[in-house]
Amino acid sequence: MVAPHATVGPGSAIAYRWTVVWVSAAVLGFEISLMRVLLVSSWHHFAFLVISIALLGFGASGTALSIGRGWVLRHGDRVLFGLCLASAVSMPVCAALGQYVPIEARLVPATYWRQIGCWVAYWAILAVPFFCGASAIGLMLMLARDRVAGVYAGNLIGSAAGAALATWLMSYLPPEWLAAAMGGIALLGTGGLVSGFGGVRPAVLVGFAAALAGWMWLDRPHIRMDPFKYGAYVERLQRQGSAERVAVAYGPRAMVEAYGGAVFHDLPFLTGGTVPPAMLSLVSDGHRAGSLLRISTAAEAAVVDNTLMGAAYDIAPGQPRVLLLGETDGTNVWLAARRDAARIEVVQPDDRLLSLLRGPLGAEGGAVLELPAVRVVTAEPRHFADHAGDRFDVIQLITLQSSAAGSGGVGGLGQDHLITVEGVSSCLSRLTQDGLLFVCRGTQMPARDNVKLLATFVAALRGHGVVEPGRHVVMVRDFQAVCTMVKASPWTGEQIAGVRRMCQERNLTPVWFEGIRAEELNQPDVFPGPSDGVGDWYHHAATRLFSDTGQQFIDDWAFDIRPPTDDRPFFRDFCKLRSVGAMREAFGPMWLARAEMGFLFVVATAVAIGLVGAVLTLLPLAVTRRAMPCGGRAATVGYFAAIGLAYLLLEMTFLSRATHLIGDPVRAAAVTISAFLLLSGLGSLTVHRLGDRGARLPHIVVALVIVGGVVLGFIGALSGIAGSWPVIARCGVGALAIAPLGYLMGFPMPTALARLDRGAPALIPWAWGINGFASVLAAPLATAIGMTWGFSVAGLAALALYLAAARLFKRLP
Repeated sequence: MVAPHATVGPGSAIAYRWTVVWVSAAVLGFEISLMRVLLVSSWHHFAFLVISIALLGFGASGTALSIGRGWVLRHGDRVLFGLCLASAVSMPVCAALGQYVPIEARLVPATYWRQIGCWVAYWAILAVPFFCGASAIGLMLMLARDRVAGVYAGNLIGSAAGAALATWLMSYLPPEWLAAAMGGIALLGTGGLVSGFGGVRPAVLVGFAAALAGWMWLDRPHIRMDPFKYGAYVERLQRQGSAERVAVAYGPRAMVEAYGGAVFHDLPFLTGGTVPPAMLSLVSDGHRAGSLLRISTAAEAAVVDNTLMGAAYDIAPGQPRVLLLGETDGTNVWLAARRDAARIEVVQPDDRLLSLLRGPLGAEGGAVLELPAVRVVTAEPRHFADHAGDRFDVIQLITLQSSAAGSGGVGGLGQDHLITVEGVSSCLSRLTQDGLLFVCRGTQMPARDNVKLLATFVAALRGHGVVEPGRHVVMVRDFQAVCTMVKASPWTGEQIAGVRRMCQERNLTPVWFEGIRAEELNQPDVFPGPSDGVGDWYHHAATRLFSDTGQQFIDDWAFDIRPPTDDRPFFRDFCKLRSVGAMREAFGPMWLARAEMGFLFVVATAVAIGLVGAVLTLLPLAVTRRAMPCGGRAATVGYFAAIGLAYLLLEMTFLSRATHLIGDPVRAAAVTISAFLLLSGLGSLTVHRLGDRGARLPHIVVALVIVGGVVLGFIGALSGIAGSWPVIARCGVGALAIAPLGYLMGFPMPTALARLDRGAPALIPWAWGINGFASVLAAPLATAIGMTWGFSVAGLAALALYLAAARLFKRLP
């Protein structure tokens, strides 16, 4: 028996169109906003997990609507108003409640289960707004009947607008206020259900809006940072009165802050007993971004000569032309200026950071960017390296210049297209004949970061036709960091002699150079090494990587040190599943605190979501067995699961490509999600206008697969073509590249929903939930595939799933 639909007033059609657009915009805006909040509160934007939690809410809404279908249809109008209002109210409320849950990236055995429970509670709280909003959208799909394609199109178009709106608001609102803004947008959508229906709803709506405004005025939104982040340490100093925030700037890329106080005296990789001058500490999204020296002349910057970075200048050409990729605080500019650099090119992608240095912080030391030899370029470091026409004597990879990661390995989820084989190759191409490419990075035990970096340099050199890469590399270290220096041409005997003198004068430990002697190794700073070899593990790794057994060494090493590529751009991911057992045996209960958690986090998320999705997908069958037709259930599961998996696999694949093209992960997410949803919405609208009953769907899917294959093969080249364009132009190019594929991807869902509406309408909410759960699983699955085999494999898997769905379509009831 089919439950009757609720009767709606004459203004319901217009009201639903208004409401579905605004509520959908708020839900997607809330999703994008969470990524920005997580960049500040934790160690990563967790894009795959945010998307999964959002879609989990969509899937759970399908389960709830399936179970309560008869009741919600009888009271459709009132239930819809309540769901829209709950969605609006829950966004700021749940975002605020989530900040009281003490989540941490590091898992400590003594509090292991408490920490796991906190993560589960955190995501459960944040899933509530998605559940409410998705239930409202799903109910409108149920009420729409023969206008279901139009409502679905409004959902997608509104979602696209919400992603773009949230990104725009990030330049004007602190991250903690974004959820409140999205709640206001949802309230605006709920207002569409007031005018046409009368009653007490206007008073209810105004009352809730006033209550929320008053609550947020008394208890201002805030972000709780992971206690292990540098930003949390600075906040504690601020509460103690030892530090004060002197400047701040907001943007989609980052929230940049500058703090002053006598407690800040940390200069990266400073050796000896030299005392640095007064400084400001720069913080970007809770991470330490650098130290701004409060000086005005190069003479006052003598302390920078004693950093490990100064070692590279000791053996670089005189009066060099210098390229600083990713400079943040001016320290390396002062260093280059003190070495009489003829030209200093500073490349920094964040215009908000540059505006701080040149504006409020100009008198505090930011005037270093105004030195006569300095030229500042606002660009992605990788894009600049790809397109720069000039050549340089010194290129410094400052984006990697840091201590070992303190995120418990969660930072391994981050993508960095500069530190890939292709990115390093571009840097090598920008060197003069005798030029030097170098990076300083903190030491780790067991060794991994610098070993993977060396493997990447070796792969890039071999890609340039270098037969003996060991002749092009010099590595030195002290007790806290390793400096790896690479030349496009082999190091000469005279230059190697200069390296030896520099190590003696600076009291540094040689790791590798052509002709290094056994007695020079592991002195004066002694590090562990192989029991049957000479030197430390870094020297052992260099010896193996430069030999014919380099690939075997990479395969055998306890950590994943495969050179990252543009298709698999995860430099900071070191997790190797087959090493987990050995780590548990070696470290006992503390193994999780030492493990690289990024990939394990993705795998655990996929397993947990898969189990939850399976249970909630089968639950409606157990509860409403009689109300749901038996025929076509298997085909419904297969079809809607396939297109749900395929859609998100492609979206995550293109998100990686867009991150490379656009450079900023939040902007890339907004462009990718908006473009896919907007164009899919137009495709769904086409289904609605043409009244397609499915006859053309197999042909459309074939066209989708062909277009998808072409775009997947082509979009990687867009970064090489458009990488030097302004960010707005790059966003437009990315959206245009997605457009034809996104449009075709809008056909399978509404076409199948229309078929179910004619043959088995009771299956519509169940199909909505299946699609949502499959999409939830696809987000971590795409990330896991990308980290293991590359995103191209994820994209090809998505196209194969679309072909499988086309075969299942005719079996739908």
